[in-house]
Amino acid sequence: MKLRKVSGCENGTCPAVYVSDRGTAVVQGDLVTTAEGLELGDGESAVELPPDVVLAAVTALARSGSAETVQRLTEALQCS
Repeated sequence: MKLRKVSGCENGTCPAVYVSDRGTAVVQGDLVTTAEGLELGDGESAVELPPDVVLAAVTALARSGSAETVQRLTEALQCS
């Protein structure tokens, strides 16, 4: 899998969001092991990201993504 960073710092040791060549997102952040309402399945991990990292990732995806990606992001934002 190849990753392209779409938000986060330059040195790679801070919260960040990447887009893969498979069309998926990969996130890097501080591991969350327990939190009220968090239910993890086998092999799953949760990470915490600052809102500005998430917003920068969504903005980058909307700018560089396909029309389908932009449409899906727009619909997701309207539902929240």
